[in-house]
Amino acid sequence: MRFTRTERLLLANQYRILEKLYPDEAGSYATWREALESGYELHYGWIAEHIYEDVMTDAECREVVDILDMHRALKRAYEALADKSGIEEWKVKFSGFDGNNECKQMGYARYFCAIDGPHDPRFPEVDRGDNFNSHCPTLKRYRAMLAEWNKSGAKQELTRDDVVRIIDAKG
Repeated sequence: MRFTRTERLLLANQYRILEKLYPDEAGSYATWREALESGYELHYGWIAEHIYEDVMTDAECREVVDILDMHRALKRAYEALADKSGIEEWKVKFSGFDGNNECKQMGYARYFCAIDGPHDPRFPEVDRGDNFNSHCPTLKRYRAMLAEWNKSGAKQELTRDDVVRIIDAKG
């Protein structure tokens, strides 16, 4: 990782401010500031280790929101059905994303649902499972389901036939 001299100066100044704001963590901030001021490139990775190299594109973020929205519609429709026979409840539930293979999606779902705060989360009716971790890949299935949901106009009021068609989508 490389920084320009200006970037190093800006970051070092930020760490100097953080040293004053958070005295309990001042030692770490001072160490990172010194590495930046002195140009010790080997240590830049340590400073930025919590910053992901890979970003989520606008389209990837929108896909996660669409998946959450679809599951909200599925849950509402399922709960409103008088006849649930032949529909397995687990297929309707949002189980999250795989923490090993779909980390970006899992992290974004957590982030997006918590934007308004823990006491007023987004998509409160959507199951969160194990903190949005399904522990197995789900994205392929969700994408197939999303294609079917989009065929119905991505509507919020789904019929029984819509629910069955969407949850039975093969991915």
